Amino acid sequence: MHPEKDQRLNSIRNTLAQRGRDWVIAAMVEGSLGYHTPADADLLISDLIERGRTRDWCERCLVCYGGDLVAMIHSDIVTFERLEKVNPHRARQVVDFVKKVKRISATQQQTLGLLYPTWI
Repeated sequence: MHPEKDQRLNSIRNTLAQRGRDWVIAAMVEGSLGYHTPADADLLISDLIERGRTRDWCERCLVCYGGDLVAMIHSDIVTFERLEKVNPHRARQVVDFVKKVKRISATQQQTLGLLYPTWI
């Protein structure tokens, strides 16, 4: 793996350890403007961290990140950290909503994703 990619992967792992999975899921939901549901984001995190898969073929990852799953998740984390600094209330709302929404079915999550960001 490329050294820069290794650094980003380590940063993702550290963020998961320090902030928790729900926070990273919220970062991905916010970063994708609802394209990723909490269930989808959770699967992508598992693919990367538990299965070692660093490529993804969803439209967003292919078009914006050249299929680089590490780059996509890392970018969402960095962007969400910025949001948290300028609008901590909004960031907290996204995290809280993710915690609630992840309990409903994947189909219902997709419907809410289509309404993003109005559902927060």
